[in-house]
Amino acid sequence: MKALIRCDATAEIGSGHLSRCIALAEALQLFSVRCSFAGQFDGAAFGQIDLAGFECVRLSEPVNSRSAEQELASIVALHAADFIVIDSYRADDRYLSDLKSQGQSAVVIDDFRKLKIYDCDVILNFTWEAPTLDYPQGPALLLGPDYLLVRRKLVDARAESLARRREGPIQNLLVAIGGSDPKGITGRIVRLIDELNTEACVRAIAQPDDALEEALSRFAPGSGIVPRQPDLSEQFQWADAAITGGGLIKYECAYMGIPAASIAQNEGQDGETKVFSRAGLVFDLGLADCTSDKALAGTMNSFIENTGLRAKLAERMRETFISDPTVHAARKILEAIRL
Repeated sequence: MKALIRCDATAEIGSGHLSRCIALAEALQLFSVRCSFAGQFDGAAFGQIDLAGFECVRLSEPVNSRSAEQELASIVALHAADFIVIDSYRADDRYLSDLKSQGQSAVVIDDFRKLKIYDCDVILNFTWEAPTLDYPQGPALLLGPDYLLVRRKLVDARAESLARRREGPIQNLLVAIGGSDPKGITGRIVRLIDELNTEACVRAIAQPDDALEEALSRFAPGSGIVPRQPDLSEQFQWADAAITGGGLIKYECAYMGIPAASIAQNEGQDGETKVFSRAGLVFDLGLADCTSDKALAGTMNSFIENTGLRAKLAERMRETFISDPTVHAARKILEAIRL
């Protein structure tokens, strides 16, 4: 069986959609499904796909720039896919209906239940709120954290990460806003942490930056920039706690049992982070554009200094996720597609 995964990943779009699609492809591969990718990918994204060992067709336009019929003519014919996985906020009801009219089985990876019809075979939404959303009847519904999409290396490292106790004072703090940081949140976070006079070692996932490197040099030895990379398993093992963006990264931290405080980059992330916070799985730092430096420094200080809060987060994380939600998702997708 063959699957075509249709997503995009650039500096502007970010890498969260691609990361979870690679995670799903890795799991599908365990069931002898041959996966290939098609999308608008920058060099870093293409490198991630190549490193993961999957074929890739790079397109000049993102999802839904042309009709689904035109896309199929130029892509699917090359790969003879048995089903397509779509992960893009640009995919609308018309696009999905066009795919269906071409006889394509389709899996939609969704976040916010924004569409009306969802003319597809499977809807996968691993967010905490997903089971409460009023999805239409018809598609197989894979909803909630039991279907979280994480890379194989995180699955393999999870047991060791959960066994590591992180309830004491923070010695190693990871700043990981996500695959894209157009608003410079990483630098802002590091500057405010410096003003809190923490004695922790602080590492930031970021592109090389002299000013950021200089700021990180003021923390404990071992602090510095960690280049953006597809596999954060080593950094997750190292971290006692994390300051994250509001996307996939906060779910990865929760899965690995790492207490995290999350700052949202947009309103969609902000709403979803608040739901995740009410579930006891992240500490909410608010929406970056609407949070003053003074307020942000205060909430970060509460997170860093409150060992009881972080212990409670870690315990909630340990009891929430099944051991391998991505293989669980892959199995359920194949059961639905083969009906």
